[in-house]
Amino acid sequence: MFGWLYHRMLARMEKRYGYDATYLHEVVDAAPDGARRFMKMQMTGKWQGGLPRDAFHAASIGGALHEDCGPCVQITTDIALEAGMPPGAISALLSGGGEGDAKLAFDYARALLAGDGALDDLRARVEARFGRKGLIALSLTAMTSRNFPVLKRAMGHARECRRVKVGTEQIAVAESLKAA
Repeated sequence: MFGWLYHRMLARMEKRYGYDATYLHEVVDAAPDGARRFMKMQMTGKWQGGLPRDAFHAASIGGALHEDCGPCVQITTDIALEAGMPPGAISALLSGGGEGDAKLAFDYARALLAGDGALDDLRARVEARFGRKGLIALSLTAMTSRNFPVLKRAMGHARECRRVKVGTEQIAVAESLKAA
């Protein structure tokens, strides 16, 4: 019933970000109710919970990067740029550097999704810096940002690793950050 609406929304996203969402169109065609549930679930990751802009988007990039080092990282980067995150801050994170709130959020997102040994320390630092509400918001955006590349892989679409365009620069993702 709502398939045409989902296809329209996806077509706008594809055009806006230069993103191939074929796998999402396939989900809509095969399981419209599943697509509705997926999109509803993804909305939880858009809640910023009062976080600083750069921290929120850094966690989103970190979440996508946990599963992908190609188109899904590119779209989270494009969304961060569109929201006003400085290109230099994004480039630094993707290159293995960064600082401040963005670095803390990025590292937290990656540790959370990897079950990393540094998670307890990072969780404590995130909660001290952003409060419990901020911890929850960072966790939700990290979790939902990884869903697109996971679903893409589940649907049998190739995973591609490539440089990420940040503003006018092409940034090579640091080897230590690439998805396994």
